[in-house]
Amino acid sequence: MLSPSPTQQPPKQIAPEQKKIRSTPARKQPGQSPTAKFIKAVFRPILKGLYYLLQGIRKHIALTIAILLLLTISMSLTNYFTTGQFPFGIGNDQFNFHVHGTNGGGDRVKNWVYHLRQGNVAALGIDEKDMSQPPDPNQLVKQYSQSNNLIWKDINVVGFRVEPDTTIDSFVEVDVVTNGPGGGTKGTLLWHFVTVSQGGGLLLNAELVGGQIRPAVL
Repeated sequence: MLSPSPTQQPPKQIAPEQKKIRSTPARKQPGQSPTAKFIKAVFRPILKGLYYLLQGIRKHIALTIAILLLLTISMSLTNYFTTGQFPFGIGNDQFNFHVHGTNGGGDRVKNWVYHLRQGNVAALGIDEKDMSQPPDPNQLVKQYSQSNNLIWKDINVVGFRVEPDTTIDSFVEVDVVTNGPGGGTKGTLLWHFVTVSQGGGLLLNAELVGGQIRPAVL
């Protein structure tokens, strides 16, 4: 008799080997670094403040304009009563020396300088009436006025000082240009004036103390 064959068992299934995955640390975003957090902590309140300020200005334009206008007026008045000048050089007169509550005779200096530029001999004679030894107006006009082929460019008060005897020394620089057969030349003339502030200001002296002539590119 033949014995029955034993029942064959199915082969065991071998599970595939799982790959090991190494965990890598998450990369920090640029905004998460300590330096970035510090910068945010510093500037975030400022930016928020500016944002709310702009929102307030947009909602209250009329009030904002009124506040700015009042601030500008108060600053201008404070500057004027302190220095005698308005901001941004408005209404500034460089011949106002601000000496003892007056302009220190600056108007007399200004008149003399401008009359010389115009070549006004008669006006120069009047300007020099308080001088003990006045320069000759005719000679001045002949040498330094614009009527003698001389072009005045800039007039600048370079400084002034009050002397112990209450007189005021001031120095005025005049930049001039003249044309000649050899080309153009630039000149710088430095004038010294002595004035007093009493009696509306007096001009006591006017003289040329320095000058420089050099070739000019016109």
